[in-house]
Amino acid sequence: MIARTALAFGLLAFAAADAMAAQVAEMGQFKDWSAYTYKVDGKSECYAISWPSAKWPANLNHGDVSFFVTATERSPSRTEVSFQTGYEFAQGSKVIASIGEDTFTMFTDGKGAWLRRTEREPAFLEALRSGSEMAISATSARGNDTSYVFSLDGVTAATRRILSRCP
Repeated sequence: MIARTALAFGLLAFAAADAMAAQVAEMGQFKDWSAYTYKVDGKSECYAISWPSAKWPANLNHGDVSFFVTATERSPSRTEVSFQTGYEFAQGSKVIASIGEDTFTMFTDGKGAWLRRTEREPAFLEALRSGSEMAISATSARGNDTSYVFSLDGVTAATRRILSRCP
């Protein structure tokens, strides 16, 4: 738990490097998901985060791996999903996220991946909230096929919290 909180703060610091010493506050732990808020230029920003319950292949160093749902005004759906790893993705590769019968394709850039078709953000959020686990597959810059399983236990409460606190 402490390591995950430290990782969340570290990832936030990296993501908000231009935000002049953002003060991060935990908004709650919701089973396997956590919610955080911070201010950028006086405006609240919020995100929910979780870490994989399983990683394959087990013998590889995956680095810090996490999945985010960020509350944002920049999207009509008010959310933006992203997947972050501790390694670079293969150039031009895609990440596939599967939740039950739903499959979502994400584009990669460096160590991050985002939903390719942003109009599918509402469907992705609904799938997260109605599913029990999410499987993600990716390819590293070294050519290793990787996969992850994320529990979705608590994602509904965490995303409700971030959407209720941030525009």
